[in-house]
Amino acid sequence: MENNKKLIKTTGTILVNKDIESVFSFFANPSNDIHWRTEVKQSTLDGTLQFGVTVSEHSYLSKKAFNNVIKLKCIEFDKNKIAIFETAQNARFYERSQRQVNLVSANITEIIYTLDFDIEIVKFALGFSLPKFIVSIKAHSDMKTYLRNLKKQLERN
Repeated sequence: MENNKKLIKTTGTILVNKDIESVFSFFANPSNDIHWRTEVKQSTLDGTLQFGVTVSEHSYLSKKAFNNVIKLKCIEFDKNKIAIFETAQNARFYERSQRQVNLVSANITEIIYTLDFDIEIVKFALGFSLPKFIVSIKAHSDMKTYLRNLKKQLERN
């Protein structure tokens, strides 16, 4: 992304009482996002989860953007370690999703989720701009909610 002034970056970390293979298998696959990211209504992959796979994500951002669709491509994949998805160069709004896991012990896995996105998508969804610090606070709050939901989902199964 060429203009970092427009980029919102947020990262969250949480420990999950589950083995790394199970955690990575669920967390790294965007088709499972519907279970822990509240705005996601559907997310489908055009193949198996691996480098180069494309994801179509349908999200409810607002009444104005009730079926926002973005396409992300897996640009890095290392099983049981990391999966990174990014929009194409010509996408209307930039987004990058980094899903990383680290082994803490046999049944404890650390999840690190990093999301970078173009602040202009907020203007698109709302119809007006918000100050970057407000969007950052909201993104950080959403990240905490995502990770709590993800932990519940993983530990339940």
